[in-house]
Amino acid sequence: MRRSVKTTLETRKYRLKRRSSKIGREIMKTLAVIIAAGGLGMVLVYGYNFAICSSYFQLQDATVRGCVRVHEGMVLELAGVVPSMNILTANLEKMAMKIRTNPWVREAFVGRELPNRLVIEIEEHIPAALIRRDKNLYLVDRGGIIFKGFDGEDRVDLPLITGMLREGAIHEGLLKGALSLLDYISRSDIYPRLDNISEIYGDPLYGYTIYTNDRHELKLGYGQYEKKLRRLEAVLLDLAKKDTGSFVLSINLMELDRIIVQRAGATDIQHSDVRRRTRI
Repeated sequence: MRRSVKTTLETRKYRLKRRSSKIGREIMKTLAVIIAAGGLGMVLVYGYNFAICSSYFQLQDATVRGCVRVHEGMVLELAGVVPSMNILTANLEKMAMKIRTNPWVREAFVGRELPNRLVIEIEEHIPAALIRRDKNLYLVDRGGIIFKGFDGEDRVDLPLITGMLREGAIHEGLLKGALSLLDYISRSDIYPRLDNISEIYGDPLYGYTIYTNDRHELKLGYGQYEKKLRRLEAVLLDLAKKDTGSFVLSINLMELDRIIVQRAGATDIQHSDVRRRTRI
């Protein structure tokens, strides 16, 4: 019985010693990890402080790409670029957002080229036409985005798109169709050339009518523009031989099997003259 009690005590003592040894090793491992993490943290803090204070990462050059209408200096000013800035701490997305506040800028991207260079790339709106809304003129780009009110500083020579307001709102389908027609004309080698177009009027039911600077009203309707304008060439050759006077000629090309040419009425003449005067 005594041997049994003694054996039990020795067994418990051995187990306790083994557990204590294991706990000690775990404590040492934990302390080692804490010391390593603390050392790494100190290294990172020191490295960060060195990076933001070192002249090695101070801005030496800033390149701006994509400027056509927006001046490079304006882009740099909007971005808040200064010679003493550290490119590692610069908030690139915030800089890009500030650049986008310029109405001509469609998109902007800012990137770093280590150790000391910033690269700014902008994409500008490409104006396609003028559009009237709320008695004011606006610039609209090829994608149908009305991006800027027209003012005297905008040096553009663009056709006017009218008839787009329906119940006080822009008819997006009509607008995109008018821009698509302008895009086709810009790539076409037939009459009328883009620089000869004064206005495009859109109507949901009857389609598009083009007013030219040489006093022609071309009723195109919807679709098949190339076929319609190709057939117009023979009509224009015949009209060139005749004295059409100062009348506005209305040429209906909406039907493919016939072309109707007539002199526009006095009301139409006055309306067309007003349209030409709105051309910039």
